[in-house]
Amino acid sequence: MGRAVLERLAAEPWPGRIVACRRDAERGAAACRLARVAALASRAGGSAGGSPPPVAFESLDVTDPERMANVVGRTRPDLVLLTMSLQTWWLPALLPEEAAAPFRGIGFGAWLPLHLPLVLAAMRSLAAAGYEGPVLSAPFPDVTGPVLRRLGLAPTCGVGNVAEMVPKLRALAAERLAGAGDPSATPADVEVTLVAHHALLSAAYRPPQVPAPDQVPPHHLRIRRGGRDVTEAVGAEELLLRPWPLPGGAAWAALTAACTVRLIRAVLAAGETRLHAPSPGGLPGGYPVLAGGGMVRPAPIEGLDLEEAVRLNERSHAFDGIERIEPDGTVVFDERVRAAMIGALGFDCPRLAPDEAAARGAELRERFAAYAARHGADLSAGRI
Repeated sequence: MGRAVLERLAAEPWPGRIVACRRDAERGAAACRLARVAALASRAGGSAGGSPPPVAFESLDVTDPERMANVVGRTRPDLVLLTMSLQTWWLPALLPEEAAAPFRGIGFGAWLPLHLPLVLAAMRSLAAAGYEGPVLSAPFPDVTGPVLRRLGLAPTCGVGNVAEMVPKLRALAAERLAGAGDPSATPADVEVTLVAHHALLSAAYRPPQVPAPDQVPPHHLRIRRGGRDVTEAVGAEELLLRPWPLPGGAAWAALTAACTVRLIRAVLAAGETRLHAPSPGGLPGGYPVLAGGGMVRPAPIEGLDLEEAVRLNERSHAFDGIERIEPDGTVVFDERVRAAMIGALGFDCPRLAPDEAAARGAELRERFAAYAARHGADLSAGRI
């Protein structure tokens, strides 16, 4: 994910510096060199084409507040993007069919111990460094954002997830409008308003067939064309759930990176841009937002007030295997998650308190690696 964003940013006509950070200095520096030469290879010439993009590398462990303060102090970032996790999100897909079966249908929340610890450490280190600028966070923001909000450490916003469903809707709605007597309709003419949790993403893209109604997380969807509500006319719900498979695994990062770069540009711009993003200010799930001037805030939602939207996304936590998030940030998993993780991995984690996340995440990573090895799965593809 981080490398996909880096390469896309480096290819942009970007106005400032890009500083990429990684613990592994050799691999990090190599990724930066690749981003620079790939960007140069794609440019046509002229003054911009003859200059290497301003990509630099810094060795950084986000759990080291002193090192974070040093890097932040020297680079003085206008925006920070967090993309690190203890384990790549798609690694379970490398398991053989039989080994992967226990994890299907339990929700992505089962893997929260892998995605919360480093984001929590990074936000604590950034706070200790005195950084007050915008922070965008990639790892499971629909849930990590609300946890961090309860600790007073919420990033400005998450990336991906709800934003990844909107382009599909715009493309399919324009296609349907064009086929129904509106031949000039293009995706650029279609405005989508979607309130939805990460849990809806699988229903929108990945199943081989339309999910049953009770398997679809609650959401709010409206589509407009030229100021006219066409939600019912285009069959918006059917379009949302229409099977539309895309490549999985590492290839998915291309879509997330595209959404992320658009959000970065909007946040750093002077005026506000309306788009979609998860967890603005640490709210659960995703919303239409207004981004600009270093800030991201929920946009007005047609037919729904913000309190109702938040409650809708809180109900969707259950579809990712999460029963609730307590006032101190402790996450309580539902019994399906606990039973599946105990049965397959011997990992018993009914509750995840923020200060226990690092230890539980390390344990889960070790147990999953041992499980994969027993089933002959090669996880080396996850280290890219």
